[in-house]
Amino acid sequence: MFGFLHSRQFEMVAVIGTICAFSFSVGFVYPVIALSLEADGFDEAAIGINATASGLGVFVAGFLVPRMVRLYGTFGLLAGSVILAIGTLLLFPLLVDYTIWLVLRFVLGIAVTALFAAGEAWINAIATEESRGRTMAIYVAAMASSFAIGSLAVTWTGYQGYVPYLTAGLLIALCFTPVLAFRKKDPLADAEDLAEHGDLIMQVLRQAMVLLIVVALFGILDGVILGLLPSYSLSAGVPDAEASLPLAAMALGVVLFQLPLGYLSDKMARTRLLTIILFLVVGAAVVVPHVDLTHWTGLAYMVVFGGLSFAPYTLALAILGERFTGRRLATGSALFAIMWGIGTTAGPLGFGPAMEYLGSAALPYGLALLFLITGAVSLLDRRPSPVRAKA
Repeated sequence: MFGFLHSRQFEMVAVIGTICAFSFSVGFVYPVIALSLEADGFDEAAIGINATASGLGVFVAGFLVPRMVRLYGTFGLLAGSVILAIGTLLLFPLLVDYTIWLVLRFVLGIAVTALFAAGEAWINAIATEESRGRTMAIYVAAMASSFAIGSLAVTWTGYQGYVPYLTAGLLIALCFTPVLAFRKKDPLADAEDLAEHGDLIMQVLRQAMVLLIVVALFGILDGVILGLLPSYSLSAGVPDAEASLPLAAMALGVVLFQLPLGYLSDKMARTRLLTIILFLVVGAAVVVPHVDLTHWTGLAYMVVFGGLSFAPYTLALAILGERFTGRRLATGSALFAIMWGIGTTAGPLGFGPAMEYLGSAALPYGLALLFLITGAVSLLDRRPSPVRAKA
């Protein structure tokens, strides 16, 4: 038993568990913030700007991650992210002010991004090529499950008071505990001088440009769905107490689609599968304004839409892991975080005012256009993978 506690399998479980705690907090706290602002009379544009603060934190953290890994190690970065996130969460109910919440959202974005960037690189570093697609699929499924639970928890606890923030903070602390068994291990140790190798960053940029565009799209999707879907649901007639249900339905779809997606990505060219899914999402998005989110059929459709629309990120992670190892993998993970930050910043900032002046349907139609453009760009990337070919 003690041998298992130091095995690669438990290492994977421990890191995934920590990321899942953060995913729960995002799924739980971000809708709480959006609904709280809505209740205080803020419009969709103001809510979108508030969500943008998280995106700015994500963007800044992406540049900091390589240096922080070099200075403090992977475990040190994870531990620091946990402490920063818990401290920030506890300040939300104490300092109820729109401007202060902008700052707190920015800091929380930094903590979440540092954890995700280092954690995902850690998972990719210890995954085997033969099952990389399924490994990343299991990771994303676990992350989405915790996100869905977090979204549903809003309906149980409500969005006022201290309970939501205390719940998220305690869960993060609990799930991080197993990682202590690997505090002396650093799977990204060969990224030691990453911050001093601009040429390496440019190499990864050139070789993973299409993947970075896909991640930027995911960032836009992530920021818009987290920050504005509850408001979209309210405009579609969903009652206040159930406004987070469409969000939870999309997260459930991510979970259900992961294992088939992981199996397919281990059996066929991942770049080809990525293009197919991007174009499928275009058709799925244009149907969203015509479904009834107050009926179970509408929620069922959001399950399908969520499963399809979030699949490109899983594939991008697997392709990154099959193309790069060592310092290049760490560089790619940091660039992923930066592009995610750009997307999460631009998404709410653009979609919030668009929904305010063009109507709530601007959300699904705008996403359809972005997926169409990204699908066309993905046709340019058919480079073979040396890592996968060798495997």
